[in-house]
Amino acid sequence: NFVHAAEAETSLGLFLVPEMVDMEYAVNTEGKSYLPDGHFDKSVEPFSRPSRWSEGEGHFAIELAGTPEGVVGKAKAGTAEKARRPLAAILRYMTLVNDQILEAFPSGSVPPVEETTFRTEAEMEPYLREPWSEGWKPVYGLPRIGQGSGL
Repeated sequence: NFVHAAEAETSLGLFLVPEMVDMEYAVNTEGKSYLPDGHFDKSVEPFSRPSRWSEGEGHFAIELAGTPEGVVGKAKAGTAEKARRPLAAILRYMTLVNDQILEAFPSGSVPPVEETTFRTEAEMEPYLREPWSEGWKPVYGLPRIGQGSGL
């Protein structure tokens, strides 16, 4: 369960960048609620309860007040060893997804523009060029469309 700097995230940090994790400052915390437990997840969705934490605003403390330490969970339980198998599984999965993307869209190809955007192929052409090639534009330059864009 990946909860803000709790056991899983702390374990990954200790495994990948141990010089950046000082366990002297590790603390264990728990989200704060004003209702009986079981209805809303607190701070994140660790248990997939009937209602997400974001739907329960006003029923429990916001993270800044409820867990001012910046941790939601049991950071003290983190160890580098606990990260080995999950990290291997994450990397295997990322490799699988990457391989499937490259199989579906070999280098230099993209999904059909007319099926993946409301923009025309001509509008998208400069954004789909090889980065830094002549005529290329970064996607951050795309004009906003839709709700809130004034169009």
